[in-house]
Amino acid sequence: MCGFFLAGSSFGKEHGHQQHPNILFVIMDDVGVDQLGLFGYGGLPPAVGPQTPVLKTIAENGVKFRNVWATPECSPSRVSMFTGRYPMRHNVMAAILPPDLAISQQSPFETATPKVLKAAGYKSALIGKSHFTNSPTNPRTPSTNPYGETAVVQLGWDYFQGWFDGGPNAIDTTAGGVVPVDSTTGLGPYKCGYVSNKQVDPVNGADSGACYQSNGSCVNLSQNPGQTCLQSGGILVPNASCLTPTPSNVNFNQQNGYYVSQLVVNTGENTPAVISPVDDPVGRGYRTTLEANFAIDWINKQSISNPWMTTISFSSAHTPFQPAPSSLVYTKALTVGQDCSDGSLDSRVLMNQMIEAMDKELGRVLVETGIATKNIDGSISYDPHKSNTVVIIVGDNGSYASDVRLPFDPEHSKGTVYQTGVWVPLIVAGPMVNKPGRDVSSMVNIVDLFSLFGDIGGINVRSYVPKTQALDAKPLMPYLTNPTQDKKPIRSTNFTQYGENTRATDFVNGTCVIKSANTCTILFPGQNICEVGYGGTWYGEGTSQPIPSSYPNGFSSCCQVNQYLYSKSPSSVVAVLPDNSYAVRNKDYKLVQQTTTNYDPNNPTLGSACLTQTVDEFYKVNELPVTLVPPQSPALDRPTGSLANNLLSSGTASLTYVQNKNYQELQKELTHVIGSAQPCPGDANLDGLINSKDYLEQIKWIGITGGSSTWWDMNQDGLTNDTDISLLKTAVSPCKLPR
Repeated sequence: MCGFFLAGSSFGKEHGHQQHPNILFVIMDDVGVDQLGLFGYGGLPPAVGPQTPVLKTIAENGVKFRNVWATPECSPSRVSMFTGRYPMRHNVMAAILPPDLAISQQSPFETATPKVLKAAGYKSALIGKSHFTNSPTNPRTPSTNPYGETAVVQLGWDYFQGWFDGGPNAIDTTAGGVVPVDSTTGLGPYKCGYVSNKQVDPVNGADSGACYQSNGSCVNLSQNPGQTCLQSGGILVPNASCLTPTPSNVNFNQQNGYYVSQLVVNTGENTPAVISPVDDPVGRGYRTTLEANFAIDWINKQSISNPWMTTISFSSAHTPFQPAPSSLVYTKALTVGQDCSDGSLDSRVLMNQMIEAMDKELGRVLVETGIATKNIDGSISYDPHKSNTVVIIVGDNGSYASDVRLPFDPEHSKGTVYQTGVWVPLIVAGPMVNKPGRDVSSMVNIVDLFSLFGDIGGINVRSYVPKTQALDAKPLMPYLTNPTQDKKPIRSTNFTQYGENTRATDFVNGTCVIKSANTCTILFPGQNICEVGYGGTWYGEGTSQPIPSSYPNGFSSCCQVNQYLYSKSPSSVVAVLPDNSYAVRNKDYKLVQQTTTNYDPNNPTLGSACLTQTVDEFYKVNELPVTLVPPQSPALDRPTGSLANNLLSSGTASLTYVQNKNYQELQKELTHVIGSAQPCPGDANLDGLINSKDYLEQIKWIGITGGSSTWWDMNQDGLTNDTDISLLKTAVSPCKLPR
C-alpha cells in the first residue's frame, strides 16, 4: 500500500466544508543540506552556520528527511518535483538560460502538480522564482517559449507573482547612478549596491544623504543611510539634502540584486501578464520580504471552503549575496559583511543573513495566514493539528561553490552530481504526521514530492497521469503516517543527472571559468552573466584575455580554454564541467558516470586535441552528522584533492568482493534507468504517438509564433518551419512506451 489519502477520508473534515488540507510548499534556492545545523551540519563548528528557529520549530512538529537527492541545478529540480519525472524524460537538463529552446523548458503537455490538484478542487499559486521557462522580462533577450510571459499559468498554476529570472540581477555598484562607473572596470565603488557608511568606506561612503523615491518624494537620512534608503525602495544621494526635482543622475531604471527587481503578475491563462517597470515601487524592496508579502496576500484571499496550494519559491540564497535588512537577521554579532563581490571572505556571512531572513519571513507567513501564532519573545508556536495545512520545505540543489559549509566539498558542489551538489534538506509537517520530531534516513528523490502532493489531495497520481508519461516518483506519505516505515525503505536506489539543454544548432557557446570553483563551463551565454553574475573569467566572444588571434570570437569549448592555459602553464588548467553526468546509489555505495570533452596534454597542438571520454567513479557514502566528540563527519564523494576517495582510482582489481558486487549492481541499475527513457522526436504532446494531432499542433504553433522555437522544432535550429513539417511527416510512429 502507498498510503494514499482518498477522497472521503476523515482527514480535514473538521475544517468546514474543505475536504483536503491546504499545502504550503517552500523552495529554498541553492540551500544544500550543508547549510543547516538542524540537520547536523552548518559548518565546523556547526554554530557558524545560519540560525533557523522557524525551520527548527516546523521540523520538531514534523519529519526531517535526511537523505534526499535533487538534481544539481534549479530548473531540472523544479520541473521534476512538479512532474514526478527525471530530467531525461522532460528534457530540462540544466538551469534554463535565454538561448535554450522550447524543448528544454517545461512542456504544457506534462501533467504537472497544479493540473492534478485541480481535480480535487485546489487553487494554486506560484510566488517568487519560477525558472521552468526562459520567459525573461528583459526585451533584449526575447523568450524562446511559445507562451512567453504567460507560461507559468499556461503550465497549470492559477496565479503567478514573482520573477522569471534564474536569480536576482547583478548588484548595481553605482547605487542607482549616484556615481559613475570606473572606465577600466566598468563598475562603481559600492559592492553591495548601496552607499556604505564612512566607517566601512572612508573614501566613497556617507553618513547622511537624501533618499529619493521613484514617485519624487524624498527624506533626509542619517545612521547608515545608504542601506536604509535601499531597503525602502529608494536611492540615496550621499552627503546631500532633498531637492526638487530629483537630481538627473539618479537612475530608477537599474535593477539591483535583491532590492530592485522587475515584477511579473499573471492572474490567469486568459489574461496577459503585467510586467512592472523597474521604477515601480511594487518591485522595490527586499525581495524575500516581497515574496512573503505576496504569499500572505494571496493565501488570505482564498475561500475557507476550498483547498489551496501555495508555492513560495524564495530567490534566497541564490547569488548575488547582499546584506539582509538587520531586522531580519538573528545573529546580530555576524551582521558585518560589506564586500558583496563573488567569492569574498564576507560571502558566507552574507549567506547566513539571507538564509536567516528567509527563515524569519517564513515565520511571518505562517503567523499572518493563521498557520502559526507568535510568542511573546518573537518565536513562533506551531501546532499542525490547529491548521488544515501541510507545510513542506525543500532545497532545490546543493549550495554554490565557495559558500559551501565544511566538511562538504566546495569544488564539487552545485552543478555537479556529487553529494555536495545534490544532497538537500526536506522537512514535512502536517496533521497526518504520526510521532513528529522524527528523522527519516531512507533515500528520497525530489521527484517523490509529486506523489506526496497527489496523496495530500486524495489523488493516486499514477491513475491520473497518462500511461505514456513515465513516472519516477515513489510514495512519501508512508514515512509521515507510519513511524516504522523507515525500517522498510521504499527506495532501494536513488538517481540524479545533469546535462546540457537544447540550444539552436547554430548557437555558439561562450566559455566561462568560475574562479571560486576553478571550473570551466559553456552554459553561460554571455560575458555579463559570467563575470558579473558568477565572478568568472570570460573566454568567449569579447574576452579581454590575450588569446590567440586565430580565435577572433573567443573560445567555444572548455577544451580550447585548457589548451590555451596549458600552453601558458601546465599547472593552470582547470576542471571542466562534464557534458553529461549520472549518479546512482544504494544504501552504502554510489556510482558516478560522466562524459567529458577536455584537453589531452599528450597532444598539445591547439585546436586538435579534444578528447571525449566516459569515466566511472565509485564511492562509499553515508549521512553521518558532524560531531566533535566523537569526531565524525559524513562520507562524501571526492574525486580530487588530498581527500580523494574514488574506489576505482586503481581500477576494479583493487575492489573487495563486497565493493565489486555493489559496483556491478549499480552499473546494472544505471543502465536500466537510462534505458527506460525512449526518445520520441515529434511526439511533443507526449501521447506516445506521432500522428495528425502532432501535425495539427505544429501548424498551429507555427502560426502563433511566426515560425520560432516550439516543441515541434524537429531539427532544433530555433525555427519551426516547412523543414520541420517534412521531418514530422517522416517520423516513425508509434513510439516505444516507457518501461
